[in-house]
Amino acid sequence: MTAIDQDRVAPHQIKDWVYDRLRQALIDQDIAPGEPLREAALTERYGISKTPIREALVRLQRDGLVEIAAYRGARASTYTRERLLEIFETREILESECVRRAAQDESGEVARQLQATVDAAEAALAADDLDTVGHNLDEFDSILFAQLHNTLLDEIRDRLTMHLQRMGRTHLTAESARRSLGDHRAIIEAITAHDVDGALRALRAHLQSVQEQQVAALGL
Repeated sequence: MTAIDQDRVAPHQIKDWVYDRLRQALIDQDIAPGEPLREAALTERYGISKTPIREALVRLQRDGLVEIAAYRGARASTYTRERLLEIFETREILESECVRRAAQDESGEVARQLQATVDAAEAALAADDLDTVGHNLDEFDSILFAQLHNTLLDEIRDRLTMHLQRMGRTHLTAESARRSLGDHRAIIEAITAHDVDGALRALRAHLQSVQEQQVAALGL
């Protein structure tokens, strides 16, 4: 883990730097759900003082990635069944509108971009590279979410994406990746045909499948 030279970086940049590093470590599960986040250990890990660490933990608590309890300190957040269902409800609301807009794109450019990510993911799966598969599926979602063109919804999307990527890092297997890619192809086919209803059905079937996998995997 790269440390930062505090003497050469402005205080506000240090705050953002450690927040970004901690957030990515949580998303990538380098810091596992439920793992304690001790200030002394984080100070040594990142080579900075405790103040920006504390501020980063508070920001990450607002993001839902960290839990802070009195007298017990901070830890990486875990998911309850209720929280997971809220995440997927929010995802369905946002992605349904994104899919609707993508299916109405007469140029076909959105469908081509989505297809490129699925092609890349299939190639990665054939090479047994699940990390790249996961990143390509994340890119598929990013392309969809880009259809919103709404800064307020973008804030919700950014927070949602943190949790979707974090959960996806835990439970992606070759079998689940193949199933997911089949779902993604069905979504693309409907979008390419400008079939809004078909695209929405394919999306909802995919999200229901993923939600059930996550509930089972987390034992919820």
